Parts: sequence; C-alpha cells; structure tokens
Amino acid sequence: MIFSNPLIQSLSNMANTHPDFPVLRNKNRKITAGELFVRSNQIASGLLTFDFKKDDLVVMATEPGEAFLEIMYAVILLQGKIAIIDPEMGRENYAAKMKQLQPQWMFIDSRLLFLQEHPVLKNLLSRSGKKIPEISLLPGVRLISVGRKLPVFRKHISFKYFSNVSPLPALPLYAPGHTENIIIYTSGTLSVPKGVVHTGYSLGSSITGLKNLLAANRNAIVGASLPHFMLLGITAGIPVKMKRKNMSASEEINWIDKENIGVLFGPPSDYLPLIRYCEKKKRELPACLQHILLGSAPVHLRFLKRLITVLPGHTQLTCIYGMTENLLVCTIDGRQKVNYTGSGDLLGKPVCGVSIKIEADGEIFVKSGQLFSRYFHEAGRSEWHASGDLGEVDEKGNLILRGRKKEMIIRRNMNIYPALYENTIKNIKGVEEAAIVGVYDERIEDEKIYLALEGTGLNLHHIRSQLNYGKHSIDKEALPDHIFEMVIPRKGRQNKIDRFSIIEHIKKNAL
Repeated sequence: MIFSNPLIQSLSNMANTHPDFPVLRNKNRKITAGELFVRSNQIASGLLTFDFKKDDLVVMATEPGEAFLEIMYAVILLQGKIAIIDPEMGRENYAAKMKQLQPQWMFIDSRLLFLQEHPVLKNLLSRSGKKIPEISLLPGVRLISVGRKLPVFRKHISFKYFSNVSPLPALPLYAPGHTENIIIYTSGTLSVPKGVVHTGYSLGSSITGLKNLLAANRNAIVGASLPHFMLLGITAGIPVKMKRKNMSASEEINWIDKENIGVLFGPPSDYLPLIRYCEKKKRELPACLQHILLGSAPVHLRFLKRLITVLPGHTQLTCIYGMTENLLVCTIDGRQKVNYTGSGDLLGKPVCGVSIKIEADGEIFVKSGQLFSRYFHEAGRSEWHASGDLGEVDEKGNLILRGRKKEMIIRRNMNIYPALYENTIKNIKGVEEAAIVGVYDERIEDEKIYLALEGTGLNLHHIRSQLNYGKHSIDKEALPDHIFEMVIPRKGRQNKIDRFSIIEHIKKNAL
C-alpha cells in the first residue's frame, strides 16, 4: 500500500521489509514494526466502529510508550489530529487549551480518570508531595481509558477493547502528507494558547534531519522520553528504549550501560546530575555512548566543558538550535563550540533545507520544509517564521544568538513567559502584584526562577502550596525556586515591571 504521509509510509515499509525489527523497547516489553502496524490498524478500525471521522481531534493524556505510539499512528491513518498536552501544567492553562481544542476524543491514563472521581484522594496525594496532573474533561468528549482496570463510573471505553477488533483489510483513508496531524503546545497566553500544528510532511522533514545527524549511529539504541524520538526510531530504523522517569544519576548510568544506549537527547539540565555523579566518582560516562544531542539555546560554555571532561573521547557531542515550530534549525559540534571566543552564543550553520534571515531589529526569521502549518487558533502562517530570538550571521555562515526579543526564561527545555503565570498568581488572595524573573545559576547550570510578590498579609507557604496543587496551580517547570516580598519596581511611560531591578535586588541580597 502506498501512503503519501512519510510517517505512515516509513512504518509500512518497515513492517513489510523488516517486520521483526524492534522499534520500541519499554521496560521488559518490546514492540516490533510488524506488531505496531497491525496494532495501529486495529485501533483505527475500532475507532471507525465508534464513528471516528476525518479531522476529528484527539487529546492524549497518557505517558509516552507503546500505547501512545499505537494511538498516534492510528489517528494519523484516519486523518485525525492528535494534541499532545503536558498533563503536569497548571489547572487554568490546561483548561484553556481544552477549551480552545474542543476535542471529540480523549485517551486518558485510567489512574488520572480514577482520581477525577476521587478529589479527596487526589488532594491527599498532592499534599504528600506527588504532582498530580490537572485534567479538564469537557462535556461530549469520548473517553478511552488506557492502563489497568480501575473502578471508574464515568462513561468510557476501555483501551483493551481494541485488542479484539479485526484489522481492516484496506484502510479507507490514505493519510496525505500535508494533512494536519499533530498539535504540540508551546508557551503563550492563557487567553490564546499557542498550539503548533504540524503535518506529516513537516514532521517527516524534521525526522529526516535527525536521521541525517545520526547517520553514523544507525546500529545504536536511542534512549528517549519524548514522543518525537519514538517516531525518529521508526523512520530512521533505529531502535528506541524508553527512559523511566525520575531515575537517580547512578540508576540512569547503570541503565545506559545495561541497555547499551548509544544515543541520548535532552537539555543540559538532564545531564547535570550525571556530570556530578561522574565527577564525584572520578569516572566517565559509559563507553557505549556514541552520540549525545543537546537541545537548548543558549548552551553555556562552562557546562559544556564539564560535560566534555566526563565524556569518552569517542562520543560525539552535537548542540541543536530549534523550536517547536521548526525542530531543527542549526547544529554545531560541542567541542568546536567550546573553543569559540567571540561574543554571543555560537549556534552553528543551518541544517540542509533551512533558510535564515535577520530583520533590521536583529530578530531571527526561519523558513524550511520543517516549518509548522499554523497555530491552531489561526487560519495560516507567514512564509517566514519569527523566532523571537535576536542574532546575526557571521562571515562563515554561522548563526550567533544574541538574546531574546521578548521577556522569556528558558528552563531545562521549556520556554517560560512570566506573563503567562503572573495573572494566575495575582488571583491568590492578598497578592496585589507578582513578577517572575530568571537568574542563571552556575551550580545547577540552569535558570533559577524567582517570584517577587507585593501585597498585604501574604502567607508565602500558602501561596507555594496554591501554585503546586491548589486552585491556582501553574506548570511544574515554572514553579519558583524562591518566593519573596518586595515593592515591585516599575519603569517607563507605560509603568512596566522593572525586571532588571528585581534581578539586581536578588543578587544584592543573595536571595
């Protein structure tokens, strides 16, 4: 069967030519290309019996893994759209996205569905320190529970139902490459969340770029926790092993060694615990590592130097500059980057097929086949995408990052816009003004987030609990490391918050 969607075509090809190839290893279970294609076809067939239609929208509230992958391919086969929303974001943020999407379907972890019906248990778990995702269930959405069977009273379909469905002898839809398939949310405002819509073609182009980066590592196992790396493995013919959440540094290093992981991808903060462990034990990272990909900008030189000292000499190190709208923009060898002595952050040369232009105000604009289709709330997009980053291109064709055009904090691999959360925080009783700032801390090789508050009778402990699991909860990644009171300084004719003065106050008082 011929599909014009590169994501489906690559899976179909592999299922026909190498059906026993293990495309995903998760815990003690592995799924082959042949199994995945048949299983996705089964789920697609089952969804049709429930009257699934072209362009139906599906929200995923399950962990990345086997079921996640099967559902994703099934929805793409039926020309539906899948929205990937981090369930650990704040309550208002999640509700705003669900309201915008108005999905027809929701695949949800059965444990989350169970906790929706038992708010007392959910609250107790939250107070014990567990971060319980906030899920908004809109009227009319069809629920499919994934995972172990639990006593849930709300009407739903068990994912196990699809195991007994006969695959279709021929699929009625052929998943065109330019069909909009996947929506990934990036930071935005609560009133208008920014859902980045990708087609099979745009994602396929990005995955081809990643495949080219890993040309020398075709026999390696990729250690991953992100959904698009599962797609990469299938498209590139590289097996992927899912990484368990919340591993200690020693556990992760043992896992890398035991599973013979050859490729790792993540932001600098993911590697810092491993670096510290290796420094303490006076050892290197496991010799099986062939290639490390760092996805962040800027990547600070001090961090890179520390990472290189614990890397085996043969391990390739690649720094990637990209964004949700265009996953791969520039790459550079990490060891070359360390030797850069100029000002700004050296991002390297654009990958094949990517064009860059610098506007008069210094903003970086990007155009390529990887470029997203549109934001979900907009009808289309411009030919060139405004990155929001400031930079320049040097005489050798390298892109140099100079900073951000707008106020934004980059923490781990998440863009944090202060305004997104400050309005939520100001709804807490007693808070009159709130200001979030980021201060780079060399000890953690990342931004520390500070929350300055102005108000009357403020109980900082109560405010922190509200942000963690209360009615005014915010995204996990945006939770402040330090909360303090001060008179919020302002500047200019528009009386805007003076964030520079707040940062100076933090440094001066060693907060």
